[in-house]
Amino acid sequence: MSSHEHEEEVLAPTPGARVTAFLKRRDVRVSTALGIFFTLVFVLLGWKFYPHWMPTIMSTDMKANEALMVAFTYISAPICGIVLGIATYTFMHRHKGDTPPEDGPAIRTNGPLVVTWTVVTSLFALLAIVWGITELNVGATAAAAEAKSALVVEVTGSQWVWTFNYPSLGIETHELNLPINQPVIFDVVSSDVNHSFWPVQLGVKVDANRLETTVVHTTPTKLGNIDIKCAELCGLYHAYMETSGQIMTGSDFNNWVTAQGGHTA
Repeated sequence: MSSHEHEEEVLAPTPGARVTAFLKRRDVRVSTALGIFFTLVFVLLGWKFYPHWMPTIMSTDMKANEALMVAFTYISAPICGIVLGIATYTFMHRHKGDTPPEDGPAIRTNGPLVVTWTVVTSLFALLAIVWGITELNVGATAAAAEAKSALVVEVTGSQWVWTFNYPSLGIETHELNLPINQPVIFDVVSSDVNHSFWPVQLGVKVDANRLETTVVHTTPTKLGNIDIKCAELCGLYHAYMETSGQIMTGSDFNNWVTAQGGHTA
């Protein structure tokens, strides 16, 4: 009997066996546990903390921004958790010494893992794209429906002050006061360099460009003070390019317009 007949046939490991062997590795198990921990941390942040850290919700757009921030935190939490889990394990077990260790098995050679990671991250990206397009369409539809009843405010940014013109009311001021529950359309432009109009509590932000009007809309839903800032570096006193305003009841807003020498609608 020839010697080769006594040799055992060596079979290539099946995909299932490769996955099982991969999951049994200590570094994989520890990194996964850390990844789950970090995922839960991000979910907790989105659920309990982020809403309290955001500006006061005073418009429909700001409410939508909060919901978007929380939802995207949930969506991205597993990916961030896995990345941080691997990074933390790597940092905790970094090599010390002059001679580098042998490279471990490359993840790119693990077909099932590569396919799983690609599919999952692609689904998350697709969800983000579809969500974003849907929100844009909803916003455009709402703006078209509210256009006839909206209060138009022409916003002009200049170094380093904001000017608000209410063409239908015949007044121009440097403070932004608005009536509650009435849609408002901002026509935003710059008289010099680029600025960015940002009424913080209203949840909208749009560039103010010279010779080109940009438009943004919202509906104030809560009484109170608002802060208006410039979110585009526009020169030496950019940080001081801010003003304030109020969301008022309809009667208070009309009284304010009259006091400014304007006429109510």
